Amino acid sequence: MMNDPLLHASQQLSAWCIHEPRYRVAWLTGPPLSGKTLLARRLCDAHGWRYLDYTLTSGYFDALANTIATYRAEDLIAAVKDWCATCVAPVLIVDELDAVLTTWSLDQRDVWANQVSRLAYLACGVVLVTHLFSCTRLAPFLPDGGQRSCITLSREAV
Repeated sequence: MMNDPLLHASQQLSAWCIHEPRYRVAWLTGPPLSGKTLLARRLCDAHGWRYLDYTLTSGYFDALANTIATYRAEDLIAAVKDWCATCVAPVLIVDELDAVLTTWSLDQRDVWANQVSRLAYLACGVVLVTHLFSCTRLAPFLPDGGQRSCITLSREAV
């Protein structure tokens, strides 16, 4: 049986990432140690979704070693599209993106968040996990003005 945070996130993310026909990008935010990774892994286990740890899964962040200084928002947008195109699960959860986002200025992060939030007609839904953005900060970038597609965890959430 799913506990309340898992049930709530499961219902919301399924609605946003599976049943939404156009914009299937959602955000899971919260401060460090709020349980984002644990919740993301539990969601994947419960639903057969794919979990991608951007820093620990080989071939992702480690592949940027020689290009990290010139890696741009457009490059990460293209990568997200590619990951979704090859994902066989209905939802892809991408965790630990902050490793690359912290190499960018605040303006570059905002440009990326705006663009990635509005990716349309992806092959699968995608949940982006971060502590660098809050739902309030993301609201202007979200297609619906922040009314949905973003969950923030507090330290006690999971």
